[in-house]
Amino acid sequence: MTAEKGEGKLPIKERMKNFSELYLAHHEISEECKNHVFKIGPFYLCVGCTSVIIGIIIEGIILFIFLGFFTTYPIVLALITSFGVFLALLQLIVKPKNKLIKTLMRFSLGFGMGALFALMVMIPNWYLKIGLFILVLLGTILYNRVRRDYANDSCS
Repeated sequence: MTAEKGEGKLPIKERMKNFSELYLAHHEISEECKNHVFKIGPFYLCVGCTSVIIGIIIEGIILFIFLGFFTTYPIVLALITSFGVFLALLQLIVKPKNKLIKTLMRFSLGFGMGALFALMVMIPNWYLKIGLFILVLLGTILYNRVRRDYANDSCS
């Protein structure tokens, strides 16, 4: 009876591949989609999501290291945010196939988002905080809607 239960189970390597393809990579794991995923150990990770998250984390680290500078010159955070958003929009228009270029463009989006979050925290005026929050919310919804429309594109 235990042998019958074990027959229906996939090997752990196959289950990990299926899990990472569905939840972490967002793309089919195939030769055609190799520019859309990173392979780290047994896991496949989405190039875009991973790059954005790493960008946010690195911006956060830089922010805490140079907090005095950014407090004195918050315009720098606004410029970093603008640059990140610009590259994200450019990436949607150009749709680069090269994995390194895609990674850098998405990383810059994360870096810009990290700067924007810092700006929202540092601005003393709560009206501006609410305005920036609404801007982040609308931008995220719009960006995800556009990305969703491109999700059905082939990976080639």
